[in-house]
Parts: sequence; C-alpha cells; structure tokens
Amino acid sequence: MTGFLPFRLLLWLCLFFMCGNGLAQGGARKIYHVNYWVSGGIALTGIATNSISHGRLRSKPGMTEEHVRLITARGVNRFDHWALRQDPLKKDAAHEASNYILYPSALLPFFLFLDTEIRQSWLDISLMYAETQAINSNLYGWSPLGPTFIDRYRPAVYYEELPMKERNFGNLRNSFYSGHVGSTATATFFAAKVYADYHPELGGKKLLLYGLAGLPPVMVGYLRIKALKHFPSDVIAGGIIGASLGILIPELHRKTKGRASFSVLYHRERKGLGMAYRF
Repeated sequence: MTGFLPFRLLLWLCLFFMCGNGLAQGGARKIYHVNYWVSGGIALTGIATNSISHGRLRSKPGMTEEHVRLITARGVNRFDHWALRQDPLKKDAAHEASNYILYPSALLPFFLFLDTEIRQSWLDISLMYAETQAINSNLYGWSPLGPTFIDRYRPAVYYEELPMKERNFGNLRNSFYSGHVGSTATATFFAAKVYADYHPELGGKKLLLYGLAGLPPVMVGYLRIKALKHFPSDVIAGGIIGASLGILIPELHRKTKGRASFSVLYHRERKGLGMAYRF
C-alpha cells in the first residue's frame, strides 16, 4: 500500500532545493505553469491524508479461521491463479527486493536536474512531482478504485502452508490495487514525461523512453506477486493508474496555462482533492 511511499522525504528534498537555490528560477524556460501555493498545499495535505488512510487501511478487521477456509475454498479466477503457484518461503525476500526498486524509483525525477535546462525549473518540477505523488497516494487511499471500497484478499490468505497468523490479519484485505506498483509507475513515467517535454527533438524515440519507464513497475509488480502481496490484475491496475497520473499531471500543467485548477479539502469528517478544467 502507499503508506510506504516516502512523502516526507520528497517534501524535505523540495525544501532542501528551495533553501539551497532560493525561490527565484531566473530566466528559466517555462514549460509548465505551476501555482506554488496550490501545488505545495496539495503536497502538504497529501502527507496528512495519506497517513490517515494508511492507518485506517492497516486497521481493517481480521478474519476468523472459518472465514479464511471459506476464502481458500472459493479460489480465484484463472487469470490471477499464477499468484497461487509461488514459493511461500521466498515471499519475504521478494518483498524486500520490491522495496529496493521502489525507493530509488521514487527519487528518479530528482535526477532530471542533472540536465542543465531542466535544473533551471527545479522548483516547478519538484512541487509538481510532490503534487503528483500526493494525488496518486490519495487516489489509492480514498477513492472507490482502492482498498477503502474494495476488499480483495491478498494471495497469502490462500496458502495453507503458511501459519494462520500470517493469513488472517486485516491488512490482507488490501490486495487491489498495488500501491507499490502505482507509486513506482507514477515516478518513472513522470520523469519520462518531463524529460520528453524538455526534449521535443527526441521525436519517435519518446516511445523508447516510455518503454524504459515501464521496466521498474514491471519488476516491482513481478516481485509483489512473488511476495504473495498481489495478484497479476492488481499490479496491472496499479501500473496503469500510476503511469496515467505520471503523464497526465505534467500534461495538464503544460497545456492549460492556468485553465486547470486543483483544490484541497481537509475536514474532520471529509478529506479529498479536486480538479477543475475550464474549456
């Protein structure tokens, strides 16, 4: 789930760049229109709302042994059955390996600043990335697409070889969709999109760039299945959602020049993010 995503690390990196470089970006070529107050507000609010959803999803009620047996007997569809053919003894190693890909991928957009021209717009891009990951996280934690509204049991529940204490706790209800894959895809496709926007001379080579961006999410998805955390359909959904956000949010900032606006709602009883587009 996306609670693992280092939002605070992303925020501190943005603040570090601000302190080290000052707020002004000089005569940088403006590719994106970024409202610092709106994008920064979404990023900061996203940290709070993500923490709330993370705790709530982890505290879902556990399952009785009878419930687990009924789930196991019911089985899964043919497409996802591959997730039930893994070696449960290797699940912990696969889980750790997926994190080793996730965390560097989350930092990948900051390596865009090695490009001199992109570095001139470091503040716009840093805030836009923090905003994008905040939207990704809260889409997972609060929208009808994620585990708040969809109870799907992780593959580990179906493995009778595992002790019952590893098959019946509440977090095992959060299989759909894969937050690890979604966050990885958001980062890699965001980096590819921004680089492509600054280098239109790439032409058809952009397809190769996006192909490379797809490799880390595929690797993470494979490892999450091996870790008995997700089914193939879970990781595919996470990849599609993450990649879409990684491309869509920069595109909205690039094309609309102020016609797109984002809003944040944070109330004791209601939390959410909104977007409006003026045609």
